[in-house]
Amino acid sequence: MARLNFWDTARKKGVFCKWQIILLALLGLTFSFSVHLLSAASVVPVIEKVPIRSSQPISNASISHTEVPESIEQLMQKGKTLYQSGQFAFAAQSFQQAAQIYQSQNDALNQALALNFLSLAEEKLGHLNQASVAITTSLDLLKQTNLSTSNAKHILALVLNTQGTLQLVLGQVENALQSWQKAAKTYTEIGDSAGNIGTLINQATAFQSLGLYHRTMKIFEQVEKNLLSMPNSLLKATGLRSFGNSLLASGDISEDIEYPEKILEQSLAVAQQLRSPQEESATLLSLGNAAFAKGKRNLIKQSTTEDNFLPSRCGQTAIGQTEDTKFYLKKASDYYHEIANKSSSPITAVQAQLNRLSVLQLLGQQPTSEYLGSIKSALSNLTPSRAAVYARINFVQSLLCLEKTHKQTTREIFNFPTQNQNFQAGAKEQTKIQNSEEIIELLNTSVQQAQEIKDQRAESYSLGYLAQFYEMRKQFPNAQRYTESALNLAQFINAPDIAYHWEWQLGRLLLVQGDSERAVAAYTAAVETLHTLRSDLVALNPDIQFEFRDEVEPVYRQLVGLLLQFNQTSTDKALTKQVSQENLKQARRAIEALQLAELDNFFQDACITIQPTNIDDIVENSNPVTAVFYSIILADRIEIIVKLPDSQELRHYTTYKPKVEVENTLEALRQKLEQRYTFRDREELSKEVYNWIIKPAIADLEQSNVKNLVFVMDGSLRNIPMAALYDGKQYLIEKYSVALSPGLQLLAPKQKRGQLKALVGGLTESRFGFSSLSNVTTELQQIEFIIPSKQLINQAFTDTNIEQQVSSVSFPVVHLATHGKFSSKVEGTYILTWNGKINIKLLREILQTREQVVGRSNRVPPAIELLVLSACETATGDKRAALGLAGVAVRSGARSTLASLWQVDDKSTSVLMSKFYQQLTQHANLSKAEALRRAQEFVLKDKEHPFYWAPYVLVGNWL
Repeated sequence: MARLNFWDTARKKGVFCKWQIILLALLGLTFSFSVHLLSAASVVPVIEKVPIRSSQPISNASISHTEVPESIEQLMQKGKTLYQSGQFAFAAQSFQQAAQIYQSQNDALNQALALNFLSLAEEKLGHLNQASVAITTSLDLLKQTNLSTSNAKHILALVLNTQGTLQLVLGQVENALQSWQKAAKTYTEIGDSAGNIGTLINQATAFQSLGLYHRTMKIFEQVEKNLLSMPNSLLKATGLRSFGNSLLASGDISEDIEYPEKILEQSLAVAQQLRSPQEESATLLSLGNAAFAKGKRNLIKQSTTEDNFLPSRCGQTAIGQTEDTKFYLKKASDYYHEIANKSSSPITAVQAQLNRLSVLQLLGQQPTSEYLGSIKSALSNLTPSRAAVYARINFVQSLLCLEKTHKQTTREIFNFPTQNQNFQAGAKEQTKIQNSEEIIELLNTSVQQAQEIKDQRAESYSLGYLAQFYEMRKQFPNAQRYTESALNLAQFINAPDIAYHWEWQLGRLLLVQGDSERAVAAYTAAVETLHTLRSDLVALNPDIQFEFRDEVEPVYRQLVGLLLQFNQTSTDKALTKQVSQENLKQARRAIEALQLAELDNFFQDACITIQPTNIDDIVENSNPVTAVFYSIILADRIEIIVKLPDSQELRHYTTYKPKVEVENTLEALRQKLEQRYTFRDREELSKEVYNWIIKPAIADLEQSNVKNLVFVMDGSLRNIPMAALYDGKQYLIEKYSVALSPGLQLLAPKQKRGQLKALVGGLTESRFGFSSLSNVTTELQQIEFIIPSKQLINQAFTDTNIEQQVSSVSFPVVHLATHGKFSSKVEGTYILTWNGKINIKLLREILQTREQVVGRSNRVPPAIELLVLSACETATGDKRAALGLAGVAVRSGARSTLASLWQVDDKSTSVLMSKFYQQLTQHANLSKAEALRRAQEFVLKDKEHPFYWAPYVLVGNWL
């Protein structure tokens, strides 16, 4: 089988962190997987088959409160079956009983095996302490056992694998890696290729969580090689599917990477050749989920759904969207349809039907009443399990969306009387009541089944969605009661990933009932829970990047809106508001937390390791004197919070203007700034934005003798260079130096500046369809004249050469004069080298080059003092494109990043950069922000239009 050309392109992808790693660790545990219907790419592991040593039949007295199998082997098998069907509590009960019986028979080996499976079941239930006790006891037993046989070593490897997964869940990454390495060694000793491949995947995930990208790639190369060299078998089919799923879970579903799907297609081909309908259906489901995820991710590019008061459950349809989006969604629909006709597994079939229903809704197609009826019938026949509970919730969500857009269809599914065309209001209300009764019945059944199988996580979900239904029906007391029950369960089982939903929901319910104080407390709890989750959000839903604006971002925005509310007594459009200092400080923290969450979502991980720095300390000790502006755009207003030096009190200003008007104004200003011949209209727009942000604070700034302004900007404000704001007489840059920060807690402390030495590189020739940059040679020569430099031009400007130079010499400055783009998508954020594009995640690896052995030494290369990207631009039409710039600033490992928001005349760039470096070298105590201001002002005197000097922005440490 031909080797797929993946790794040459995959190496341009990056790493991801804790909870996404855990998701992949579960993938590597075994090759037998089913896909969970609520998420387009999530997975549920099925326990590996391990031989059980023959034992005596169990007497009736050995087991209580359960049906008595004929033998201990059957009890173990029963536990596995229950686990695979999603009945984890009963599975744990079976494994616990089996472990006790083995203990009574002095069978330590099989007792260890039963405890291993018990640990898996307890971990699924969220009982981490019980899971830890079980796996520790299992390993202690094995230490006292003769492990000379192949069967004993197989059990040892399996237990080590489980221990590694649990250690990763607990955040013990390096311990997990060591456990998996021991497991791999043991699997190799007994010649178990499947187990070895599984642990290799686990090791790769551990290396990824440590940021060791190249080691990760090497292990995945080995996994691929081992799988493709195996003869066709069911093991190979499941192995390829597991590997494909792991790549999908890692986020590699961007348009330029088709490799995961090709791996899955190979799995499908093997299953079809072996005539295994079960394996074929499972792989078709993975392929459907891959296409579904791609289609949904494409939708975000033109999505305008923001600031929903209720979480969005219906999504944006693909009507009017790109053909690529429709193609992927239709492809997913075809896969799901094929599964429903082939699968012998009832839960797999209904999962496919439900996923297809979601796809049809995104395509704007109305499903037939027969199709909906078949789903309802299939749900009623499912054996109680976590998957069955989630299936009902999924169906309810779809029905509510259908009710919203296709009420006639929803009536037919429940066999309501057909109405004539003159459907009266009373009949509509009666239909709504009947719909409500059916939906409540479905959700109550979910609650009852979750209780029946003793699955508190599933019960919390069921209660929470029942509460949400009552919220939508404006039955707030009922909604609050069920929300509180759901939240109590989530907190009891330590499930913050669902707890924050119910905390947010409780906040909404308290607010609408007039209890603002308790509403703020509930929202605050939700934000605090989200902060503890951080990278966990990535793994909660593989489509989180699509749903972030509906599922996460509104929590922060609604909290800030609540904290900054007051009784308006003036009709002025901009005014000072009397909000308590405590509320202002909490709102500021929430704004910073939102900035951090957006970056986590952008990268699909939370591997940012820069230590927090106290914001107020930075401002108080800053020279030049600095003020910090925080902004947040809400549905009806813009809120500005200002931190001034030598003041314990925060200032607060509001401009009441609908968000759509704000966005339109900012978009128009951005366009005018990029057009070289605009004048009066540009100045008027720039002045309007100046009045929103700066004007109310002018008196305070002047009184405090502020010289430097730092902006923590929100939304489309990030796409506007603050230096170009205009007060009617002069630009902001003529009075203040300016810097941006993606949240000051990410800022590294400033070190005393030593002699500058630079690694400079770039392209002068046209490459890969990008135009030549003829003045780059002059730009780099001028830099070399000012500060000692090592140059990499054209053919020498490759990722390998850059990495080699950065790793061998400590360069305080890295200056890259090349095409680049910042986007709201990781895959759309890159710089161009001679040999191709460097994705932002690989750029981090190249610039930091910190790949040392695990247990690495304390020697950490000093951070780059300044990274300059002098010919980049933000993606056209992408309102959140500046996220990519913030991402580069945070992930590059540089204290400061200087880059451009749009492509500028490269002659002006050459002049500005030369002046910037002159200022830095001639004035040792001059801040980077002030050096940039002077350079911009120098260009401004020659070319007044902001096009030539405004796009250069300094992000990060401005000192």
